[in-house]
Amino acid sequence: MNKRNYIALFFGLFLFFSIKAQTIVEPSPIKWLTIEQADSLFDKNPKPMLIDVYTDWCGWCKYMMKTTFANKGIAGYINTNFYPVRFNAETFDTVTYQGKKYTNPGVGGKPKHDFAKYLLNGRFSFPTIVYTDRKRNLYQIPGYKEIKDIEPLLVYFSEDIYINAKYDEWKTLYEFNYQNVYKEDIAKIDSVNYPDTSGIVLTKSVKDASEACLKNKKPLLIYIYTDWCQSCKVENGIVFKNKVISDLINEKYNFVKFNAASQESESLFGDVFKGTGAGRPHQLSYALLKQSFKFPAFVFISSEKVKLNEMHGFILPYQLEDVLVYFSEKKYKSQSFDEFIKTFKGKIKH
Repeated sequence: MNKRNYIALFFGLFLFFSIKAQTIVEPSPIKWLTIEQADSLFDKNPKPMLIDVYTDWCGWCKYMMKTTFANKGIAGYINTNFYPVRFNAETFDTVTYQGKKYTNPGVGGKPKHDFAKYLLNGRFSFPTIVYTDRKRNLYQIPGYKEIKDIEPLLVYFSEDIYINAKYDEWKTLYEFNYQNVYKEDIAKIDSVNYPDTSGIVLTKSVKDASEACLKNKKPLLIYIYTDWCQSCKVENGIVFKNKVISDLINEKYNFVKFNAASQESESLFGDVFKGTGAGRPHQLSYALLKQSFKFPAFVFISSEKVKLNEMHGFILPYQLEDVLVYFSEKKYKSQSFDEFIKTFKGKIKH
């Protein structure tokens, strides 16, 4: 089975199971590593670490191991997208991380290990899950997490959403995209903070959009997604439904939603691109994406068939508004994007 299909399959499963009560299952199917193993693997292929910091006497730590971490969907997603580590905050083992040795000084009752102190920034609370980004920055998330609580966190760090969005912003949009799962959580949100999803964005095929681009002189915007990309689902299910966003796209752009792994032949400005099969990206994906294959991706092309920009990663509604106006009004001809956003006042509040 293709690895990306595996991810999509199990992610759907743990969304389903999160509606139900926590079920006790053991042992956890997560393939736990030592910190030294994770450190070495990270050097070869940087991807986030998930470090479960626990103690032997912590009841909630044990319960989370038997419930949340025992869920096959959660475990499958963690095994694929993270380097998972369990670290006993009171161990007396010497550990090495980034060339530095850490020990337990053995001071006081239930003495804490120096590496736990480093991970938790001196604030001992158990369990705490420490996530690292691809630059090894640490993010401490204390407390027991049910399946539905950990889902948005896993996606937030594995798909690098923290780059553009604060966690609370992301969490709200994620919950509204899966309202059947998060009914109780949504009920606690003030209605004034509900995301606007009243808009309907109009799409064209690649062929029709590129032909229209030449005729109506509106830029072409190609949104590239994959079935396994979870932030793509939120971008599509919530962000594009913002009325300001949909109105901007419908009025100012020729818009395409394109599956990066599509097997259908596509015609862009008369050039034909084909699917490559075996779960590999479409020829059009290779042609358009020169920076990376990180999704979602946004490609802007002028009516002169000039590629203006490609953007990668999840972006919030107000951020997308900035970009849409910048390219549709051709502000790029006279100022940088950073200069533009210093004075631009959008319609979407944030």
